[in-house]
Amino acid sequence: MGLTDDVLYVGILVGSILSGNLVRKVPLSLESSQLNPRKLVSTFLGIIFAYLVSGNHILHILLLITLNAAIYKLANPKKCPTLSLVVSFLYLFVFRLSDRLVLPAPPAHTNAIIMILTLKLVGLAYEIHDSKDPETGKLKLNPSVLDVYHYGLCHAGLITGPYYKFQTWEGMYKDTWNPAVTGKNDGAIFSALHMRAKNVPYYVFAFLLSGYLFPMSVVETEEWLTSSSFLWKVFYMMPIFFTFRMRMYAGFCLSECVCIAAGLGAYPTVSKPKPGQGPSEPEKLSSLTEQEAKNVNFETVHNIDEWGADFVPTMREALKCWNMTVQHWLVVIVYKRFPVKSLRTAAVMLMSSVWHGVYSGYYLSLGSVPLCLFVEDLWVRKIRSQLSEEAKHKFDWVTWFVRMRWFDYLGMAFLLLRVDSTMKYWWDVAFVGHLSLIVLYALGLAVLKMVRKPNPENSSKTGETEKSSKTE
Repeated sequence: MGLTDDVLYVGILVGSILSGNLVRKVPLSLESSQLNPRKLVSTFLGIIFAYLVSGNHILHILLLITLNAAIYKLANPKKCPTLSLVVSFLYLFVFRLSDRLVLPAPPAHTNAIIMILTLKLVGLAYEIHDSKDPETGKLKLNPSVLDVYHYGLCHAGLITGPYYKFQTWEGMYKDTWNPAVTGKNDGAIFSALHMRAKNVPYYVFAFLLSGYLFPMSVVETEEWLTSSSFLWKVFYMMPIFFTFRMRMYAGFCLSECVCIAAGLGAYPTVSKPKPGQGPSEPEKLSSLTEQEAKNVNFETVHNIDEWGADFVPTMREALKCWNMTVQHWLVVIVYKRFPVKSLRTAAVMLMSSVWHGVYSGYYLSLGSVPLCLFVEDLWVRKIRSQLSEEAKHKFDWVTWFVRMRWFDYLGMAFLLLRVDSTMKYWWDVAFVGHLSLIVLYALGLAVLKMVRKPNPENSSKTGETEKSSKTE
């Protein structure tokens, strides 16, 4: 996406946030009709936003929803989730190859809509499947075709998420603790909006400044590649990934604000909501006190932990801070259901790569993550655990520096996209990221032997103790 696309993207997100107050004022029902006016307004806004960025390509969005609605209603409930996943991801794949299939190439923002819509529709198939009552065999969740369209076209989270479940979306219209339903406690919404939006101006400023000083466009020019030194190319990965982070932080925060403004994802704090999941202790929702019902948060639509993404010491922890609602989807749909436990992480990375796009850079980047985690686990789980508290603190700072450089390195593949551009850049920096994995793993094995080596004095003392105990 270029700067023009980013401006359009931010403009629509800001417009969506401002429209949240309008949507909340629309009545939930009319005496003369069973239709929900608020759902209609939200869907109408979603269609407008989708058309603004997609034009006639909005037909892709409508077709994908229609295909899944047919699957929910016509397919065998046992096969419904698998069928929805296969059909949706196949459509996503074909959609991205439109220009190669002699079809009009869709805009970048339409791709973003299709991406999050794919997760929502596949997730709904699994929600329906998992709602089956083991005793009666009946489905507790059986949405109407109209509600499937409302869910898919809801203006909140339409462009780039966050991902949220169908039942979370339903709560925006019926949960008795939700400020959007009660018409009270708007302070909770405005407070949450302020918390998520207050840093966005800084992210935008940092993105523009860093992008101006260290443009990504020069990386692929022959002149820059030949005139730049090895150390400069290694350094340049840092500001490039910084620019990318600032752009993502601003976009994720604004996307969360769209949901918050509409009242989407509000749950009592006492139920301990988690990103993407909703309440982790749903049983507490049935016996709320008046004060507990007022104390709500929007953790369900919390999609990025900026502080954690920048400052947690390990890659494994940092990955959990990115796109958290989508990670919930990957864990529930892929990780927990993949039959081979030892390959679950690899399966998640592969699915994530497929979801992100057809470019080889995604596979080179995300496909290298399990290797980084393998090396990191050796140091963190087997070596760090044997250090003193003071040494652990210093160790964490070193680990943080290394994992940030891994992110810089792998981020180049994620941004360059093409295999030839990625491999050329990695070649020019001597594959320093992958080479570090080999060096650190070999060094880790050597250090592990040293820290595990028994102390001779302790060994002799132990032997004497054992002899004396036998004599006694």
